[in-house]
Amino acid sequence: MKLLQRPVLTTLLFGLFCGISFIPLGLVLENTFSRPNAICLALWLFTAGYSILLCRWSRQKLMPASYPVLFLFLTVFLVQSTGAFFLLALAVISWVRSGLCFPQGRGIRFTVELFLCVAGGALITAFKPGSLLAWALGIWLFFLLQALYFAIFDGSIAAWDRQHEPATDSFEQAFRRAEDILSEPPPAASV
Repeated sequence: MKLLQRPVLTTLLFGLFCGISFIPLGLVLENTFSRPNAICLALWLFTAGYSILLCRWSRQKLMPASYPVLFLFLTVFLVQSTGAFFLLALAVISWVRSGLCFPQGRGIRFTVELFLCVAGGALITAFKPGSLLAWALGIWLFFLLQALYFAIFDGSIAAWDRQHEPATDSFEQAFRRAEDILSEPPPAASV
């Protein structure tokens, strides 16, 4: 799917999906868990989904990213503050994105990650979501901020794709060239 290869648009759509699905998911989880644990579990699911997207974009295996996500899952039941868990989720997303999936250029990426974490933390501090609707809006705003990362590093993500593209053999190259030739329109006849 071409849509999944556009990180900014996909991040926005994923954030919209997470924001919309948070209310029904939160209501279902609150029937089983306490309110802080239910919200943290929903946030963990969204972080895990976003980590899978990050691994897909960078063509990395899921196993290295599963360790930070597993760590975050263990903290769902240990941390009773949703704000503290949100900050841990920010750290895990930064770890997966800049530490595991796109590790080159650490200086500027660290600065951007720090800015996004501080902005996300300020968002949760200023917004102080209490209801499920407020959390849903906060989650959507959070993914709006996360899309900034790929808007800033759009060119370097494309370079990363070209650098880590699997090598094609000569038969595959000839096949693609033949397809290109056959798909070109014939030249217009002059009168």
